[in-house]
Amino acid sequence: MVRNIDLPECVVFYGLSSLMEPPRLEEINEGFIHKIRFSLREGVKRLLNECKEVGTASLLLSEDEEDGLELMFQKAWERAIDSDGKGSKVLINSIHFRCLNSEFPLPPENDVSEADALDEYDEHIEFYNLQSRGRSPSPAFLLDCLRSVRIDPRGFGGSSGFSRGQWVEPRRCPMPTRTVVFVAGDWSPPLRRNEVDGKISKSFARDHCAAARAAGCRVVYLEQIKDDQTKKEGFVAIEDDAPTMALCDAVINTYGNDNPRDLIQPITLDAISTPGDYWLNPPTPRDDVGNSVNVDKLIDWFRSVRVLHGAVGNGRGAVSNEEENASKGEKMSEEDMKSILADLNRP
Repeated sequence: MVRNIDLPECVVFYGLSSLMEPPRLEEINEGFIHKIRFSLREGVKRLLNECKEVGTASLLLSEDEEDGLELMFQKAWERAIDSDGKGSKVLINSIHFRCLNSEFPLPPENDVSEADALDEYDEHIEFYNLQSRGRSPSPAFLLDCLRSVRIDPRGFGGSSGFSRGQWVEPRRCPMPTRTVVFVAGDWSPPLRRNEVDGKISKSFARDHCAAARAAGCRVVYLEQIKDDQTKKEGFVAIEDDAPTMALCDAVINTYGNDNPRDLIQPITLDAISTPGDYWLNPPTPRDDVGNSVNVDKLIDWFRSVRVLHGAVGNGRGAVSNEEENASKGEKMSEEDMKSILADLNRP
């Protein structure tokens, strides 16, 4: 019996570090001025070109509210392309960039046709639109990003187009079960505070992995590459984290190289297909210990906890638009606290 092989419908790079090498400082004007230089990881250019050739969507997600994400990638891409510069503009238009402060649905690109623009505003697609309350380990931000892009579903058939039937489905967003999420565990931006418990965390790699699992995606972890220079330049070098690796479906230390003729690569679309080199069956939403979860209930729980933490931490009720418009000095009443606790205890 010949089994259908499902190529990934979307490849997600969760966090800038999953796509970029640890940054370097460039000296300008005899060492008096420095600027940070980002470079694509080896093998990323080949993988993105492969996605474009077969129609697999690619997403770069950042939970930092930075507007220059696309420009940062474009500069890194231009340094990675061949000397003739071919393909730079074509690829930059085929990868999607999403930040935590993005509001969904996003406006269509300027070069999108009118029919595609109408498709982007499908009224039947629901978004959580929680912004900072939907950050990992909640899967809300990741799921909103997947629902904000459209693909042409592939017909039944084998990998690399073998015996593939005609497309019969209309354009739709990628399915989480056919999405592969890459998370890096070797470096991260400077330290920041976790808004759920207020603690300082070195890395959000574990949260990214937990969010991808809960969303029902496959997770691939890039383990540590030792680099003492990274710490000196203000970025955080992360030690190998066995509990985080245990949340992932595969652990690698490189994407491979950028030579498309090299057939022996750790990561190709065929390798991360279902079934492929790393797994056999489609995933389901699951928690850190492998139990099935209800995604909507989990997202609502995270939202409630973050609303409560924000209200208690700020000493005021910030649980509704009416309260947000109230004066900053107003404290939360007992009735508001009871309402929040009842929401948390709701089955």
